[in-house]
Amino acid sequence: MSATYTVLSPWAKSPYLMKKPINPRLESLSGKTIGLYASFKEYHPFFMHEVERQLLGRFPDARFSHYTYITDTCEIQNDPDHYPAFLEWLSGVDAVIGVGADMGSCALYMGYVFAEIERLGKPAVLLSKYQYESSARTGSGSRAFPGLRIVTYDGPGFVPNGVDCEAWTIQTYRGVIAGMLDAMVEGLCTPLTEGEKNPPPAKDWSGETFTGTLEEVSDWMYTHGWTNGTPVVPPTPEAVEEMLRGTDLPRDHVVASLPPLMGAATVEKIAINGVMAGCLPTYMPLLVAMVEGMADDVIKLEGWTCSNAGWAPTAVVSGPIRKAIGINDGRNLFSPYTKPSACLSRFMAYAILNISGCRPGIEDMSGPGSDCRFGICIAENEEESPWKPLPADFGLEDGDNAVTLFWPSEHHQLPTVSPAAALGRLCALWHGGFDVGALITLPPECARLFADAGYSKADILDYVKEYNRRPSSEIPRAAIGNNHPREGLVFPAGNLVHSAPLFWNTSHMFVVVGGRDWGMAYLGGGDHGGPVCKKAVLPKNWDALAALYDKKLGHVDY
Repeated sequence: MSATYTVLSPWAKSPYLMKKPINPRLESLSGKTIGLYASFKEYHPFFMHEVERQLLGRFPDARFSHYTYITDTCEIQNDPDHYPAFLEWLSGVDAVIGVGADMGSCALYMGYVFAEIERLGKPAVLLSKYQYESSARTGSGSRAFPGLRIVTYDGPGFVPNGVDCEAWTIQTYRGVIAGMLDAMVEGLCTPLTEGEKNPPPAKDWSGETFTGTLEEVSDWMYTHGWTNGTPVVPPTPEAVEEMLRGTDLPRDHVVASLPPLMGAATVEKIAINGVMAGCLPTYMPLLVAMVEGMADDVIKLEGWTCSNAGWAPTAVVSGPIRKAIGINDGRNLFSPYTKPSACLSRFMAYAILNISGCRPGIEDMSGPGSDCRFGICIAENEEESPWKPLPADFGLEDGDNAVTLFWPSEHHQLPTVSPAAALGRLCALWHGGFDVGALITLPPECARLFADAGYSKADILDYVKEYNRRPSSEIPRAAIGNNHPREGLVFPAGNLVHSAPLFWNTSHMFVVVGGRDWGMAYLGGGDHGGPVCKKAVLPKNWDALAALYDKKLGHVDY
């Protein structure tokens, strides 16, 4: 007879289980002041001016007030630089219509903003591309307003190169806006339904348990969207209790709240997801640090996980804990052959699924997806590096146990045997993005050649930033044609083509020493922030715990 297991739920508790009704609607737009909200993309303000023109044709005595929020991947109420002006603007309008929900994470953030508008007492209608209505509704629902009224449409999300933005917007969207106008008016004027007045609370799965065989446990997890269907280690109370030996934090301590669900990442929920991923108690300090990193505003987690792009959660482990748990920093650096590399990366995936609440096709809107959606985890080779370890680059102490998180979208293997060859290949790479970055790994042999030639890690990054260039006409309009310019961005002059950089700055770039021989690697991307480095705090019983699990380090004796 098959053994049975009673397991705990990995799903985190959200503070927004209780839902709120949207505001009562206006009787008419006639004589009212309508707020027209535009997000950060270049064409959004022109779009809303066309909305004004068409609404004014129907309601000539209506007034209109425009607001453009120039910051992406930020909840407006958490933006001290812009929130006061937003509140002042909102106080002068009777209702709001807005555009900006035209890509995955963009729609999610617009849902956040319009939930805030409803919370502040104004009836609102959000215009969303039909493909991303679920993202927008997740954003508003995760902030307690699932009934947000959304009008859908279709059309491009970016302005093509070589066109006048205003003229392109009018030509592309005038007819689309005309087709939505009735729905906009109805969204602001049709009385609330009973469901909108009394939205039911969301089900709380965080306290559920299940008893079944190993296969039944794995199926139960999969049918709830908590795994990708592969077998899991059953997170029984006993297994979770053992995992908790890896930290001195109490089990109910909330390490962070992870968006978009804002799930409470308690130490217990971290341990449950760690057990499911096959982690050992000696990994627990890194699991806690990973969650802290995911919650850091530098990462902007849902900007990656809910995007159209195929980002891959990536972690780099530093410090003596590398050796204690047996994570690989040499040959086959990126290959998940060892237990720590495989299990730590899988934990990141489970934390994103079950604590941040990011589900495929609902919040995760990636078009291409990624074969590394379930994570990449490597360690740096500190012993053979000619430079200080990675934590020292981020203000921690040399020798600290730490984990550095980054979300690249591309992964290239670049054979190279010299600094000149390495720089040549790095300067030939190209990918799009608003504010791109890179993780560059150098094998110790190549790193020593760089150091002998006088290069620091910062020198390598500065060189790549300066010399990875293209004609400005080849840079996607999306990278430069927004209302939120990036640090270091110099706009190309009109009608001229000059050399322009791929990287506007080095703030999203870093170098790691690891691997072997000629195996340089490049992981690129960085539209939404990162990297971020967090210290891993060992428990008081660390030495005894490490000794106990010494035989389970993940090494294979072939």
